[in-house]
Amino acid sequence: MLNSKITNRYAKALLELALSENRLEEINKDLEYVVNVISSIRGLSLLLKSPIVKRDKKRSVVREVFKDKVSDTVLKFCELVINRQRSELLLDIIKKFFDLRDDYLNIKNVYVKSAIEFDQIHIEKLKSVLEQKLNKKVRLNISIDKKLIGGFVAQIDDTVIDASLKHQLEILKKKFLSGSEKFN
Repeated sequence: MLNSKITNRYAKALLELALSENRLEEINKDLEYVVNVISSIRGLSLLLKSPIVKRDKKRSVVREVFKDKVSDTVLKFCELVINRQRSELLLDIIKKFFDLRDDYLNIKNVYVKSAIEFDQIHIEKLKSVLEQKLNKKVRLNISIDKKLIGGFVAQIDDTVIDASLKHQLEILKKKFLSGSEKFN
């Protein structure tokens, strides 16, 4: 609970700065780069999370890795997080920034698992339907899950829409096993 308040406070401050300087897109790209680098270099991730490594060392490593790669604003933000002894939360803060950015831009992330790959026509149709239903722009994140047999499962925040053949077969199986005579 405390960590979520902390991540929210830092992320909100960075978003407000990005908006006030009219640099949301630039700062967003820099933060995506930071996330990709930290996520792909295990040693860097461990360094930031380590309570043993001194702040000065963390700052110098971050400065070396990201200087000339990201804006001074993002670099100074990372250093600020380290100075305040919150380096273990840096990725969480950035992810919260992305959530707040999406809220500001009226974008909703929808995660879709499908048994087969959608063609572009079906992707656009699904996106259009969801945008109308949600009254927001939709960012589809589609993955393939052969276990679904057919159909798809969509997740929007805490809501799951299971339109998979696997789910329908499970419902049918339960009805058979319960001896139900009503099949819809």
